[in-house]
Amino acid sequence: MRPAADLSKPCQLLDDYPLSRSRSACEASQLIGRALSPHQLHVRNGADHFEARHNQIHLGQVALNVLSYGAEVEIDPGERGDYYLLQLPLQGRARVRCNGQEAWVGPDTMSVLQPRAQTRMIWSGDCAMIMLQVPSQMLRTDGDADGSLPALRLTRSRHDPAVAAWWQAVTDMTRNLHSHGAQWLRHPAAFGAMEAFLLSGLDLLRPSGLAPHAPSKLSSQGDTNRLQRAVDHIHAHVHQALSLTTIAAAACMSPRALEAAFHRRFDLSPLAYARAIRLEAVHQVLQMAARDGHPTLLSDVALRHGFIHMGRFAAYYKQHFGCSPSVTLRGRAQH
Repeated sequence: MRPAADLSKPCQLLDDYPLSRSRSACEASQLIGRALSPHQLHVRNGADHFEARHNQIHLGQVALNVLSYGAEVEIDPGERGDYYLLQLPLQGRARVRCNGQEAWVGPDTMSVLQPRAQTRMIWSGDCAMIMLQVPSQMLRTDGDADGSLPALRLTRSRHDPAVAAWWQAVTDMTRNLHSHGAQWLRHPAAFGAMEAFLLSGLDLLRPSGLAPHAPSKLSSQGDTNRLQRAVDHIHAHVHQALSLTTIAAAACMSPRALEAAFHRRFDLSPLAYARAIRLEAVHQVLQMAARDGHPTLLSDVALRHGFIHMGRFAAYYKQHFGCSPSVTLRGRAQH
């Protein structure tokens, strides 16, 4: 029996089932492309730390993957293969663009990539994801004779209790397979039950199961573009504690309309979203300092990212990452 999963290193989940390992971006794109979709892979930052790790277990036709790169990368598969890819970030964050829609995902937000969709992603250096690879034919129903496929929303928030329950179950299943996979492999029926459970969870991703999702309440493409401007402004000013008025002005929206748009899209207020992004930036700085042994003052990092009240900063950080910032700085927690 192997030890329980090291939760400080999510990228090592399912390490007994390695599909590829590479320190070369070119080689990694080829190896990972064989299992997922052919793609171009470009290292944007942290090339010295690049280490692609791809682990995979097949539960029948559904594949359970754990993937990380160790550096900030841009992934461009163009048109993806004929499967859904559900991405559940364990740590870090990624900017995902799929069929013209774009969103940030992280430990509180998952993404669902449609089959054969034009896709592009940017992963942060510390990003690691559990990914479910589901062949499109597994979701076709008798009503899909015209060849159409169920359209799932690009993102779903972990603040949705149903999504949170399924997400936690997937994570627990992955950890269980990490520690006891050899035992489960002896029982094909158990693998079939796991696959059925994972597929049943897809019904939670839309209110009406696999029926087409209701259109967004954003009233027009113009509203969508204004919301994206607000998101871009937040990410461009990650070192500032922005006000609602400032974000709304950048988006050319009223504060009230901006609040409503953020709640519809992210289940968060604009300020809560901005705070989460700043916390992610702080987290990355602390992780790098711990890894490199660089002397760092927590107060300096917090102040550089717009956190003035140290007590509130520590509370927000612990709520977001499950540990105090000092623990991350000492290198004892990475999630």
